[in-house]
Amino acid sequence: MRGATVHVERDPVQLTREYWTAMNQPGAEHFAAMGALMRAYWTMVAELDRLLKPHNLSRTGFLLMSTLLISEAHTRPLGQLSRWLMVHPTTVTLVIDQLADRGLVVRTPHPTDRRTVLATLTERGRVVVTGAAEDLADARFGLTDVGEPLAERLVGVLAQVRARMGDAPAIDTAPAVDTAPEADPEPAVS
Repeated sequence: MRGATVHVERDPVQLTREYWTAMNQPGAEHFAAMGALMRAYWTMVAELDRLLKPHNLSRTGFLLMSTLLISEAHTRPLGQLSRWLMVHPTTVTLVIDQLADRGLVVRTPHPTDRRTVLATLTERGRVVVTGAAEDLADARFGLTDVGEPLAERLVGVLAQVRARMGDAPAIDTAPAVDTAPEADPEPAVS
C-alpha cells in the first residue's frame, strides 16, 4: 500500500535486492537504490498529506504557496513556479486557481509582459502557509524520527545524485557521508 510503513523483520529493499540478484537481473544496486528512495518518498508523502489535511492544502498547494512566501514581494510568474517545482504548467494553473478561489493567492497580469501571469500570496495565504509550515516542521517535514544530522547528510548525498542526474550544479565529488554506519545523535520525536 502506497505510503504505508511496513514493520517486518527484514528490510523489503534488502530482500528485493537479494531476489533480484539471485534471479541474475541487471543493476541490483541501482534497482535497490530506486526502491529505497521510492519507499522513503511514499512514506514521507503519506505523512505530509496527513499533516496538510487540517489546513485544507495539497502538497502542490503548500509548495506553491511556500515558494511564493520566500519570493520577492511574495510573487512569481506561473511559468517560473512550474519550472521551479517541476510541476506541469496546467497543474500550476489549476492549483493557483483553487488557491485564488480561497483567497490565498491572487492572479495578476505582469506589468510589462502581457503574456505572463503572476501569482501573489495574500495576507490570508501567508497565515495559512506559515501555520502549515509550523506543523510540518514540528513533524520534521514528514521525515519522522530523522534527526538533523541525518537529514543534513541525506541532503548532501542527494545533492551528489541530483548533480549527476543534471538537476543541480556539479559539486565536489568527495563522499558526502562516511560509509560507516553512525547513530543519529538526536533523540527520536515522539
